[in-house]
Amino acid sequence: MTSHLIEVPCPICASTRSTQVLAVKDYMYRITDDTFGVKRCQVCGVGFLSPRPAARDIGGFYPSEFYWSFEESAATPLTATDVLARRAVQIANKLRCLAHLERGRLLDIGAMKGEFLYAALAAGWLAEGVEFAASIPNLFNVPIRYGEFLDMEFAQASFDCVTMWAVLEHVYEPRAYVRKVAQLLAGGGTFVGVVTNFNTLQARLLRSDDYPRHLTLFTKNSLRRLLGEAGLEPVRFWTDQRLFGGALRGAISYSVKRALGYEAHEAFYEMRSWRDPEAFCCKFRGRPSTAMKWVSRLDNLVLWLPEKALDFARLGFTLGFEARKAAS
Repeated sequence: MTSHLIEVPCPICASTRSTQVLAVKDYMYRITDDTFGVKRCQVCGVGFLSPRPAARDIGGFYPSEFYWSFEESAATPLTATDVLARRAVQIANKLRCLAHLERGRLLDIGAMKGEFLYAALAAGWLAEGVEFAASIPNLFNVPIRYGEFLDMEFAQASFDCVTMWAVLEHVYEPRAYVRKVAQLLAGGGTFVGVVTNFNTLQARLLRSDDYPRHLTLFTKNSLRRLLGEAGLEPVRFWTDQRLFGGALRGAISYSVKRALGYEAHEAFYEMRSWRDPEAFCCKFRGRPSTAMKWVSRLDNLVLWLPEKALDFARLGFTLGFEARKAAS
């Protein structure tokens, strides 16, 4: 795929002062061989992709496999029951993030196949959703609008809770999104979501962000600034892997392969390969390797505890947040 790449200023503070920190590729789906830059804003500290695909091209970087990542195959028709079973733990943990809130009207942005909306409705929320890709089936027949959120009309102050589960890092205009979320929240309403955390070993060493689909790479400070500018008061931040991945494990295997002659991009292509999940942990240059299996076991054993410690210290890769609009 040939795409038009564009340079952009900081998506959070609009500064043009930035430093390039990484050169990355589409390690997951290999849709293009283009190299993308990852920059760090010198003013607010957020990371962002630049150059990045133009907005008109980004749809081509979302293959059907992206939307079925938890279900393993886009080619195999799955029922709503199948999807609920495969996402049961994740859905339960999303609801747990909202358990302390009074039930009311909820808007889920990035609703996918409707599985979370279905569970939220069953839990007593008056829930509806927004999904960008009309090609995704609404398996649960729940209320979902399709298209660009910024172009949709909603009544002001009409929701008690808005959720964005690993969505904000994908959008081209995060400031506009958060401002609109704030407008849609009633007084005392809550904005809950997760993004990736750029100030982590996983982001910097293992390049764990999903490039080029992740456009903005947040830090706690940049996220706090973004929420505050929209009139939302951050209530809490947390990091863990209850909802999405972000393991530190793999760092030893990566280091071994680099020491034995792999280029960085070669190792990351193997690490992110969804077509061959054993390419990174059980093979060396495409051939089965007993040595790599042992290295992978060492990886899991040695790095499990540091990974948990980083999450406990709120230095993990998946960054959760809760912010509240002042009561009217």
